[in-house]
Amino acid sequence: MAKYTREQRQRAVELYVKYECCAADVIRELGYPSREALRMWHRDWLDEQETGVSSQRGERYARYTEEQKRAAVDHYLTHGRRASRTMRQMGYPSKEVLASWIDELAPGERRIRRGPVPGELKRDAVLKVASGELSSREAAEAVGVDSSVVRNWKRQLLGDAKGLMVTKREPERGDSSQQDDPDALRGEIATLRADLERLRAEQRAMEIRLAIMKGAAELVGKEPGADPDNLTSREKTTLIKDISETLGVNAESLLKEVGIARSTYYYQLKAMRRPDKNANLLSLVREAFGNSRRRYGYKRIHLELKSAGIIVSAKRIMRLMTSHGMVPVLKSAKRYSSYKGEIGGAPANLVNRDFHATAPNRLWVTDITEFSIPAGKVDNARFFAHFRIPGLT
Repeated sequence: MAKYTREQRQRAVELYVKYECCAADVIRELGYPSREALRMWHRDWLDEQETGVSSQRGERYARYTEEQKRAAVDHYLTHGRRASRTMRQMGYPSKEVLASWIDELAPGERRIRRGPVPGELKRDAVLKVASGELSSREAAEAVGVDSSVVRNWKRQLLGDAKGLMVTKREPERGDSSQQDDPDALRGEIATLRADLERLRAEQRAMEIRLAIMKGAAELVGKEPGADPDNLTSREKTTLIKDISETLGVNAESLLKEVGIARSTYYYQLKAMRRPDKNANLLSLVREAFGNSRRRYGYKRIHLELKSAGIIVSAKRIMRLMTSHGMVPVLKSAKRYSSYKGEIGGAPANLVNRDFHATAPNRLWVTDITEFSIPAGKVDNARFFAHFRIPGLT
């Protein structure tokens, strides 16, 4: 927890009251403290106004003398204004306490990062580091960030752009400053490690994608019309479960790849753990289907179970038999038809749909199909009669 003087707490509380108890405005202006600490100081201030007794908060933290405070602040101001360097050299205090000392003894001298670094400053720092003009630490101090941030900028801007690389000055035989520069070596090692991690991540992603495609193809099978991209929620859940167990990947990281919501995935998992409600019925259907020597369809199976006192829907039996491959061996009988084919030759078609009547009753056409008489059936073949009315020709 940061340590603040009574004057700092009083100033923060006054601004808090002035800004209508808006902690964000106070922290934005002063740079301290946290929201919880500011509200706690405000409660102490209200208690002091009510009781007239000063709060003793903060007095137990008086662990450093004024000389130690001044020495730490002077070192900070004269050594690049880096809190980590001052803490490492002096051995005290914490970063928050040092910030409060700087605000107390040298107001306005503490370096505060406000917002993102402009792109021009990033490119300038990267060019100076890549050309050997400055080390990553010196460039970071000039911009006001950590040296690791500058190295990240370098990897982002010059990672794969080989054409943008700036040629470095070759060190002379007696010049070992660049060869022995620990920051340069650390930067190169960090770059190689980042590239290695990136390649490993890409390889891992490709393995997961390949496993998803293979698993989807196995689930849908090779039937015509099978679409691996159109799986059901139950099939997607099964696929994620198998891949996570096989590759040792977190199941939730595969939800987006497979295309299923998190709530749906866990619902399907819970549903898969429930006992099968059709287990008992399936055994009865299998038994009835086996007793029929694989001849009964779902309707006969439904009647068999109904006669045994088992009331169940016929469609449910049909779904069970279809999903478990219980198909009757014999086909159903054909529907009865009395047609036995042509029993005689059909007479010649005298008209053959090619005529032109110049007057009425010049040509009569009829179609006799079949008549049932006691002597038998008349020929059912079609014939056409050509009649000519006497006196009209």
